[in-house]
Amino acid sequence: MIEFLNSIGPLLLLLLGWLMGLVSPGIADRIRRGYRRRDLERAVLDELFGLQHVMAIVAYRIRARRMAVTNEFLDAIIPTVDKYKGPDRIEALIEAIKGARNLPEDQRAAIDKAMSRPNVSLALRQYSLPLIATQISDLTICSIAFQRAVLHVQFHLDLCNQFVPHSQALHDKTFSDLTPENRDAVIANLEQGFREYGDRAERIVEAIKAIDDQYGRSQGSAGSAGTLVP
Repeated sequence: MIEFLNSIGPLLLLLLGWLMGLVSPGIADRIRRGYRRRDLERAVLDELFGLQHVMAIVAYRIRARRMAVTNEFLDAIIPTVDKYKGPDRIEALIEAIKGARNLPEDQRAAIDKAMSRPNVSLALRQYSLPLIATQISDLTICSIAFQRAVLHVQFHLDLCNQFVPHSQALHDKTFSDLTPENRDAVIANLEQGFREYGDRAERIVEAIKAIDDQYGRSQGSAGSAGTLVP
């Protein structure tokens, strides 16, 4: 029996080596795919955190214009703007937002009203997510839930961007020779558009927070240092 095993030993080793040669590429590919998925998710999250910070600031400014900065709203955005450490961080603005939370809502609204400039239009900007746009096909290596969540943010961002040229056109109309009634109608439409843009910005902040809660900083992402390309 021992002699028989010794005689087939080389054959068994050869067979084992052949099997390992078949299996090893698949194992290596799965390992590389896992690392690639992790790196891609971290890069996407970084970009989303940059957008989340900017959208929170935009939403704050639009609410301040409407004298509608509530305690609930501040409680939602202060953690977002405070933990962001990327290049778009403006320390003085963040401290002002945090300080506003210490005021009663009616006093805060009165200050916003005193500082408002109703005849000055907001300069809305279009924003993009260039990394996600260039890596959209590679997102297929991520889970379906992650892909759906990222595309949900992109959907709302596209809707925000669509309003920018429309708001510019309405703004330009205010310089035309309009009747008082038509001018009031244009301004009302412009202000309504600002409100809708702000509401959409808040949705983006909330959607990215949901992604963060499931996949982000608490799960070990590099996070919070993203930048944004306008």
